[in-house]
Amino acid sequence: MIRLCGEHGIRAALIVLAIGACSRPQYLGAEMPSQCRQGDLDGCLGWMVERDLVAAELGVYDQPALRDYVQGIADRLAASSLLAKPPRVLIGERDGTYATVGARIVVARPTLERLSTEAELAGVIAHEMAHLEGRHTVASLFGPSPDDDWREMRRDAEAVADERAVHLLERAGYAPTAMARALRSVLVAEDDEHPTSDERIARVEAIAVGRGGFEGRAELLAGLDGMIVGRDPRLGHRVGKAWIIAALGIAIPLEDDDVIRDDEDVLVVRRDQATFTAYVIGAPWARELVADLEEREVATSVHGRVSAGTVARHAQHDDTPLGKLRRAIRVTLPQPPIGSRVAILERPCGALILELGGHRVSDLAVRAATPEELAAAVPARVAIERAPRSGQLAGLGVCPRRFLDDPARRVDAGDLVRCADRTLITR
Repeated sequence: MIRLCGEHGIRAALIVLAIGACSRPQYLGAEMPSQCRQGDLDGCLGWMVERDLVAAELGVYDQPALRDYVQGIADRLAASSLLAKPPRVLIGERDGTYATVGARIVVARPTLERLSTEAELAGVIAHEMAHLEGRHTVASLFGPSPDDDWREMRRDAEAVADERAVHLLERAGYAPTAMARALRSVLVAEDDEHPTSDERIARVEAIAVGRGGFEGRAELLAGLDGMIVGRDPRLGHRVGKAWIIAALGIAIPLEDDDVIRDDEDVLVVRRDQATFTAYVIGAPWARELVADLEEREVATSVHGRVSAGTVARHAQHDDTPLGKLRRAIRVTLPQPPIGSRVAILERPCGALILELGGHRVSDLAVRAATPEELAAAVPARVAIERAPRSGQLAGLGVCPRRFLDDPARRVDAGDLVRCADRTLITR
């Protein structure tokens, strides 16, 4: 959401931001809560971050029972932490688990797929909680751009958070050795803001060696039962000769000569020497984008209101702290480039953005998705079964499709087995 850095030098400026929020009662179509009106900095910023995920880019995975389960783990860890109260946990739809300003922790659904025990999940949450304890997550609205010193500070903060997480696990009764397994599961790429994976794993293994505690494999599997696995196709999925957006109930017909690329729910089509791009955003964010269009034309179709126009440069006159925060957040949200021609189809549950790329609105047909197309976009979900007998998973025939768990793993009769009802990710 917002570039994160250390707190040094900007705390006073952020307090001014909270005061500035009092004069702006609305944000992304919702009335600001009492925290913003009463100067509660963390509460106000946390609410804004959550509003961005929910109302701007459909980035929150909505399964209340799962969120409550993960929140309960955070509550257990927080009881032995330095935090005054537990952070609020959200389940993110896309990859990337992180702590934010405003005492929020976003746990990615893909991260949950990779873990095997509740203790490993607790390790992931404890790492992010350590960032909150150390106040590593204050938004750098007024700070310098990243440089070598900033990256070194980030690497130090990550190492501290790993070590602190081991201690938080033990204090909460979890097995500290789960931290190394959690890191092995979730570290999928190296970057210059973190120590290397090997360094991080070796360090926490040395700290946790020989110390036991609660693991909770059955508890994790029960919590994940019914969770979507893999990519959720409802924000965009090709079925035959159409791109289906099941979340909005619509389809974009594709032609035989189209050159098609889709990446993370964004469709890019080259047609007749011109290119158009299509993707979904939240309805409140769409309304803000529509309000800023130049040369705007509005029409009503059977699918909803369609606004076409040119994306204008954002006005820079609002230099209040809240105005600066709004601009900092806006640039991180999915949106068409300045100067491009777009059409925005607004639906009650979201909106379709079409970056026209040389096309006219009339060149691009949108229709209602058929029941068969909607059915083809139903996502895969975790299904928990029990092993009927002892043996290797691959030979038991307990799951209707492929296993989430390692097919070579041996289980005893009655052990819980994690399956999925459709295509899924093995590990």
